[in-house]
Amino acid sequence: MLKIYYRILVSAWQTFGFGLVFLRWLIVMPLFSGFTAITLFLDNLFFPQYKTVEIKQPVFLIGHGRSGTTFLHRLLNQTGEFAVFELWHLLFPALTARILIKPLIQFLIKTKRDTIYPKQVGHELTLTTVEEEEVLFLHKLDTQFALFVSPLGFDNQEHPEIRFHDQQPTARRKESVNFFKACLQRQILYTGKPQIVAKPNYSIHRIKTLMEEFPDAKFVYLVRSPYETIPSHLSLHRNIFDNQWGIENIPTAKLMRYYQRRYRYNVDLYRYFYQCQKEQEIPADQVMVVRYDSLHSDLYGTFEKLVKFTGMSCSEKLRQAVLKQAQSQRDYKRTHTVMDVEEFGLTHAQISEDLAFVFEEYGLAKQGNKQPVP
Repeated sequence: MLKIYYRILVSAWQTFGFGLVFLRWLIVMPLFSGFTAITLFLDNLFFPQYKTVEIKQPVFLIGHGRSGTTFLHRLLNQTGEFAVFELWHLLFPALTARILIKPLIQFLIKTKRDTIYPKQVGHELTLTTVEEEEVLFLHKLDTQFALFVSPLGFDNQEHPEIRFHDQQPTARRKESVNFFKACLQRQILYTGKPQIVAKPNYSIHRIKTLMEEFPDAKFVYLVRSPYETIPSHLSLHRNIFDNQWGIENIPTAKLMRYYQRRYRYNVDLYRYFYQCQKEQEIPADQVMVVRYDSLHSDLYGTFEKLVKFTGMSCSEKLRQAVLKQAQSQRDYKRTHTVMDVEEFGLTHAQISEDLAFVFEEYGLAKQGNKQPVP
C-alpha cells in the first residue's frame, strides 16, 4: 500500500507538477486514511456485534465496465431491499465515522454540493448514489480504481499487483478480502438488510479469492460486445480525467499511453473470467451469464431468471418497478458522448482479433447494439 501511495505522489508530480493535485494527495490522503483507520478501530469498541454478522449467499454482479452492471445494480436496489452502499458509505466504511460525518453529508446534500460526476461524464455520481462496492478496495489501494481516480495511471511504471489479485501473495490478497468482508458485515448491521447485492467489477481478477471467502456466493456475469464496451469505457475514463483535472492539463503522450494500457487491462479482464469459466474454476451452479442485449429485449424475464438463480427474496413492489422500467426502456437516450476507438489509437480489427474469444463464447454479433440501456 505504501509503495502504491508513493507512486501516486511521483505520478502527480511528474504529470501535474507542484500544485493542488500533488498537495491533495500529499496531505489529504494521509489524513483521510488516518481518520478511516481510527474509526474502523473504534467500531470494535462501539459496534463489536458487526463481527458476528453472517453473510449468506451474497450476490456479486460482475462484468467488464459498460456492460450494464451499474444499470442492473441500481435496478435491483431501487426499492431498498438489500444491503448496498451509497457512495458516502463507501468513502466512510466505519460506522463510527458515519455518525461523525453525517451532518456534513446532510449539509452538502441540502446545499446541492453532493455531485461528484455529472451525467455528462457517463456515470452520474453523487454522495447518495448507490455505488459499486469495488470502491472499498481503494482504502487498501488494491483496485484498478486507483489508476484513474488518482494520477497513478500516468505513472511510468505499471502496477500489475493491483490488477491480478488472485496472483498476489496469500497474506496480501486475504487482507483485502477480509477487509471487504468486514465492510459488508458492517453494512448489513447498518442497514438491517441481510442480503448482499454487490458490484465489484474489477474483482473479476480476485474471483477465486472471493469464492474462498464466500463459498456460497452467486456471481452474475454481464457480457456485452467489446465493440461497444471498449470505446464506451475509454470514453468514460477520458471524461473522468476531464472532470477531475481538465483534459488539457494532461500531456497527450501520457493520455495515449494510458488508453493503450487500459485497453490491454480490459482484454486481460475479459480473458481471466473466460479462462476461469473454461477451466471450471467457477462452479457452473454459482455463475449466471447475462447478455447485455437481454436487458433491453427482455428485462423482466432476465430479472426473473436472476431472482430464481440467486434465490433472492424480492417484494412485489420491486417486481412492479422492474416491469415499469422494462416498459420504458425504449425511451432511454444517452446523455454522454462515446468516442470512436480510433481516437484512442485502436482499431476495430484489433478488438476483433484480441477479443475473438468473447464474441465466439457468448455468441455476440460483430456489430454494435443500437439500443443502449441506461
